[in-house]
Amino acid sequence: MSEKVELKEKISAVDENVRELWDAMDAEQQKSLKSEFFILNRYISNAKTSNREVQQHFVLTVNEYFNKHWNLLQKHPKLMWLLLCMCSYDGKTQFYHEWIGNKKKTGTDSKKVKFLTDIYPNKKIDEIELLAKMTTDKELKELAKRYGMDDSTITKKFK
Repeated sequence: MSEKVELKEKISAVDENVRELWDAMDAEQQKSLKSEFFILNRYISNAKTSNREVQQHFVLTVNEYFNKHWNLLQKHPKLMWLLLCMCSYDGKTQFYHEWIGNKKKTGTDSKKVKFLTDIYPNKKIDEIELLAKMTTDKELKELAKRYGMDDSTITKKFK
């Protein structure tokens, strides 16, 4: 029986761009990794760091490389692993990746969600909630000004 590769080791391997891991695994380990691609997707796309550029990097690269054409590519697990490794930030730095859950937003974020839903009526609610979480109040006020709202309307919306 082969030794199990822990999830945190797989996440670290993605951060370090260890593409060779797939070939180093035996068939049972590869099968386990293949079944965890969705879980890895949820973790890798969310790096817990104060550097916004790094956060954006992981969201954008996972969506562009790994999620795009998921239905076609999932038949090729080695390719999926390689695409996931492409999402590495610099191939050296390890990040803490937090699970993106299905949490309901409450409190101050609900005003952000309502505002963003009004601005982007065709977006899905989970996208709106993620955008509300990542966007600062200052950025939302600038967006409102670009949409032609005056200062008193903006104050009412975010008060």
